Amino acid sequence: MTLNQSVFDDLWNGEKSVCFFVHSGRCFWAVDEKYNFCLDAEKDYRAYLEGGDITQEQYDLACKEFRGGILRMTADNFPQYLQSSNEKILSSFELENFIGDDGDIFKKVEVYYLTGEALSMADFKRANVISSRFPKFYINFDRKIYMHLDYGRAHEDLAYSDWISECADFSFLIPDNERYWVKAGNDYWKLRFL
Repeated sequence: MTLNQSVFDDLWNGEKSVCFFVHSGRCFWAVDEKYNFCLDAEKDYRAYLEGGDITQEQYDLACKEFRGGILRMTADNFPQYLQSSNEKILSSFELENFIGDDGDIFKKVEVYYLTGEALSMADFKRANVISSRFPKFYINFDRKIYMHLDYGRAHEDLAYSDWISECADFSFLIPDNERYWVKAGNDYWKLRFL
């Protein structure tokens, strides 16, 4: 993937999100439009059709074109998503500097949590810019777990009935060696809770 300011801007404004996938025991990181991290888009499109929001023709077209033809993402077709989204997959090298390591802002946030000393507006924004680069979605095909941190959205409703699905913190499910937000012993995940 080519990381540039446009990608970071899309993460900041919420157009895109980061997802951590587990498939056949392997870990994958992707940056994509967040609607592409739903499992069963057919549920949404069917509701739009039944509600009269789209026509049958629009429904058929959406079913064919959504996520490169993958309307319902499963363990079987996930490799197809990876192949069609190759430019959206992050390498471990790209993740090394993904958050824009800023030890100064980390120290200020620690002081805030410890003493209540307020952050300046600029520091608060910087902390949130860093936080926007953390994963908001977790999809584990091996264990059938779907979790997200996109508050105010019910993405879990588009998971399959035999999956565990909820809006909750999933950081504990990500192996330590995959946590790109931990730098020099500093766990930047805490910036998410400002």
